[in-house]
Amino acid sequence: MKKKINFNILSRFSLLSQLLIVFGLVLISFLTIVMPLIQYNANHIIENQMYDMLENTQNEHIPGEIRKEKRKNRLISHLYYDAEKNEWLSDSFDIDYSFANSLYYHVIGNDLEGIVKDKAHKTRTGSGVIDGTTYYYRIAHLTGSNTDYYQISFLSNDYSDKLLGILMKRVIYILYAFLLIMAVVLILWVLTFIKPLNKIKEYVNKIPSGEEGELHLNRKDEIGIVGDAIVHMNADIKKQEKAKEEMIHNISHDLKTPIALIKSYGQSVKDDIYPYGDKESSMDIILENANRLEHKVKMLLYLNRLDYLSSEDKKLDSFVMKDLIVKDIVPMQSLNDLDIVLDLDESTFVGNPDHWRVVIENIVDNASRYAKSIIKITVKDGNMTIFNDGEHIDSHQIQDLFDPYVTGVKGQFGLGLSIVKKTCQMYNYNVKAVNEENGVSFIFTK
Repeated sequence: MKKKINFNILSRFSLLSQLLIVFGLVLISFLTIVMPLIQYNANHIIENQMYDMLENTQNEHIPGEIRKEKRKNRLISHLYYDAEKNEWLSDSFDIDYSFANSLYYHVIGNDLEGIVKDKAHKTRTGSGVIDGTTYYYRIAHLTGSNTDYYQISFLSNDYSDKLLGILMKRVIYILYAFLLIMAVVLILWVLTFIKPLNKIKEYVNKIPSGEEGELHLNRKDEIGIVGDAIVHMNADIKKQEKAKEEMIHNISHDLKTPIALIKSYGQSVKDDIYPYGDKESSMDIILENANRLEHKVKMLLYLNRLDYLSSEDKKLDSFVMKDLIVKDIVPMQSLNDLDIVLDLDESTFVGNPDHWRVVIENIVDNASRYAKSIIKITVKDGNMTIFNDGEHIDSHQIQDLFDPYVTGVKGQFGLGLSIVKKTCQMYNYNVKAVNEENGVSFIFTK
């Protein structure tokens, strides 16, 4: 089995170290790959330049005139060959006669013979090596009155090597200067990341201990977005912690009362003292408070169970909401002598019907405590509205009404509404409370 390459190995180092490593790898790749390519192309350019120089020099030749080249640049030498007599023109030598023969046998011989035989070609170019020195040459057929000569112009690589050296030095200096500037710019750029990241780190380290801290990055990039998200997250955590403390206080107070009553009345009954006149009435009060205590505990357990269900993958089925309401809610019509008015179509809702039954029961139970005379349930086009004609909810409470651990209307800590919201979120529904002209509506939408 092949071992996978770990591309995250750089994450073990700091950002500055990562930059230096990457820059070093780029520099090595540049020196081993790019520089040879530059040198190869430079050699090709210089070689073409050599042939252009030879051509330009030969173009200065006056047809019909055979003479020793009078030129300012002594880098280029010339030979003239008489094809009819098969001999060099003795008055045309720029170089030693023996070197001319060596040049013929080792460098230009084949091309010279070829151009003499093939009259269609007027010029030939090439290069060859004598004693480690490369010579570039150009053979041109000169035609004129009573002439059939060939001009051979050539120069050594001394000039090309010098030109190449100058060119490569300039290229290298420019590239090194560019790389140095890029390195400085990148390092400064990375440093602009490191400073805000260190600020974020210091801020995050203060969160577990509850220390107060400030984080102002003034950035609009991803680092700024992350910093703002952490600040908002910390604010939400503090808000939830405060809400949990308030909830614990409210729950403790809410549970303390029935527990104290059960304990006190139980002791009284044990001592044959009946707070409500007789044993049966006193025991009814004890049972009523026990049921109240049981209901609170069940609500807490159910809320915790919803947290567990929300994290599970579940198959979502649909059901007709009208059937659920008619079956389970209509029997509650006698509740507090309130009228429950129904306006229901055949809309389907997604989720477990038992969970939705708890949702509707909690809303109706909540509405029954504040409604004056009527509770109206409307289901249309996949949405549901539960209206009651009770008093309006304060504007500062309506925003947090469904949040867990927040004290609700008239001091209630609102676990029922927390269950409503969590169930809706679990099935991708939205719920909100809206103050209407004559009451309050709880609106469920997909």
